[in-house]
Amino acid sequence: MFILNKKHDLDFKLKLIKEYKEGNIGYDSLSNKYDIDPSQLKTWTYQFDTFGIDGLISSMTRKKYSTDEKLRIIQYRITNQLSYKETARIFDITNPTLIAQWQMKYNQYGILGLESKPKGRASKTMKNKKVDNTSLNESERQELIRLREENRRLEIAIALEKKLQSLARKNQT
Repeated sequence: MFILNKKHDLDFKLKLIKEYKEGNIGYDSLSNKYDIDPSQLKTWTYQFDTFGIDGLISSMTRKKYSTDEKLRIIQYRITNQLSYKETARIFDITNPTLIAQWQMKYNQYGILGLESKPKGRASKTMKNKKVDNTSLNESERQELIRLREENRRLEIAIALEKKLQSLARKNQT
């Protein structure tokens, strides 16, 4: 049984990688010995082999990627027909699965799927900015909802068009 969500320090990761690379023990035996998931050990080994010690350190500190960065990375991968691992190496992303997750969200929800979700509770000031729907009749309420949805779709279309134009300009140079 493996312990979930347990944080391991850099020394522990290096110790396991060194022990694995000495060749006397495989992933499964080593993971049983230290009670960790074998896929975690494989990930650490990949990160170390690809990025050195920095690959192990950066996995301990999460980098935040903007919507534009995520979109650029996904489009680069598709355009150049690269695997997630190859793309991760090019963009110094220690976890290729992250790119796969972005790709799935993009395929399912479009650019909205790449937007970062706000953390925590919504501030109280947000409530004051909303239109008081109780003073509207049903047809006005439906029209307001429809217009908001249309506005959001248009904002997304404009953002996507700008991004595509930007990428086209980069490819021309």
